[in-house]
Amino acid sequence: MALLIALLAGAAIFLLAIPAPERPTVSHGPWSWSGQDASPSPAEVHHGPVVRWLADLLVTTKVARNLAVSGSEISLDDLAARKLRLTVITLLGAVLLWLLGMPNISLVAAAAGVWAFQGPDLEIARKADARRMAVQRDLPFFLFTLAVLTEAGLHLLPALEHYCRQAHSTLAEEMKSALAEIQLGQTPALAFLNLSQQLDVRDFTLFVGALVQSMEKGTDGLSLTLRSQAEAAWDKRRRVAQELGAKASVKLFLPLVLFVLPSILAMAAGPAVYNFITQFFGP
Repeated sequence: MALLIALLAGAAIFLLAIPAPERPTVSHGPWSWSGQDASPSPAEVHHGPVVRWLADLLVTTKVARNLAVSGSEISLDDLAARKLRLTVITLLGAVLLWLLGMPNISLVAAAAGVWAFQGPDLEIARKADARRMAVQRDLPFFLFTLAVLTEAGLHLLPALEHYCRQAHSTLAEEMKSALAEIQLGQTPALAFLNLSQQLDVRDFTLFVGALVQSMEKGTDGLSLTLRSQAEAAWDKRRRVAQELGAKASVKLFLPLVLFVLPSILAMAAGPAVYNFITQFFGP
């Protein structure tokens, strides 16, 4: 009976951990854009007051920031509801195991409730970090391309459009949304500042700050700024690659000692040990 309850609880947690399907959005015709507020769909889920209270608490935390950076389709209310469902199901399983006379396993299940509450946050943080790393990886090529195009005589917006047409990366997709906002009437400085807040990458934020300051100086000042920013980004990317290589060598040390080195020693010293044993102790 206890095993059946544990299996049912594990299956429920697995099903609840699956990302929710995307909600149907209301189309506003050919002039709609991603940032436009859509009217609420009849299929939209309305959460209870407890979920709303938890979502309000999460607004000022790093979880909400990571959720915005990750580009996930779920809302903060959906994330709060998933956290509560996972925690409640895990704690109910712990109570059932305690009532069935299995206190040790129930304590483990209760401790798993803490992970169940933090699990969705860790997944969102992982997606946000992956998105930041993708933008950081594309930033040197982006800056170098803009520097070359502006030095060739192109203005900023045509250079950005050329980069978005040629590149296929996370930064290019985000830049397309900023260009769409500029075409709809928003100022370039405000669009780039909003994009820097959305991506939450320090080097890109520094680039946007320098870009906004140098937009008033003309193409010459802009090209020089982009060139210096590109060189700094390439240097940082090179240092990060060197650090990752050094960390990889340290991480490989323990597997080499535990698995590779014993195999090599067995192959090298095995015949000598076998001859020693057969000569002194017989066949």
